[in-house]
Amino acid sequence: MTDKPPHHRSADCLSATPDTGFETGLDGWFDGITHCYPLRVHYEDTDAGGIVYHAQYLAFAERGRSAWLRCAGIDQPALLADPGAGFVVRRIEIAFLAAARLGATIEVRSDLLRLGGASVKLQQTVKNIETGHILARLFVDIGFAMLRHQTAPRACRLPAAVKSSLAGLVAPAGTQTS
Repeated sequence: MTDKPPHHRSADCLSATPDTGFETGLDGWFDGITHCYPLRVHYEDTDAGGIVYHAQYLAFAERGRSAWLRCAGIDQPALLADPGAGFVVRRIEIAFLAAARLGATIEVRSDLLRLGGASVKLQQTVKNIETGHILARLFVDIGFAMLRHQTAPRACRLPAAVKSSLAGLVAPAGTQTS
């Protein structure tokens, strides 16, 4: 965990540039409070017709969430090591709106809708960068839990440093995110 403000950009989280529209950092970047994570659709993501498998949108969103946390300064491996806690998805609601095809450049946009004591709620939008079409929209409820116990994982409060890192990223109530 770092003491950097929540809007900082790590070496892998780069700013958008006017001439290219985006710069390909490993973990994307923040555009205001929205995290942007670009990726290309590969052959392994598609069926024989070159259409992205529906389950692959969940994998794209998971990568976007992990990159969002890294760009916010949250070190998931360190949390897993000590105190043995981590983020767990409790619920996902997904709407498939259009299909992505092999070779398409897409972007996962993640917005923090709610920051609770032991959980967060995100809206993630998967967009085709070339066309601007929204391909899928997800609402994700994520809990924080102790994972290194002899019994089943149990919910626990977000560490103060994690909550502080995320506090500046909460979208204002009623904000329509893209």
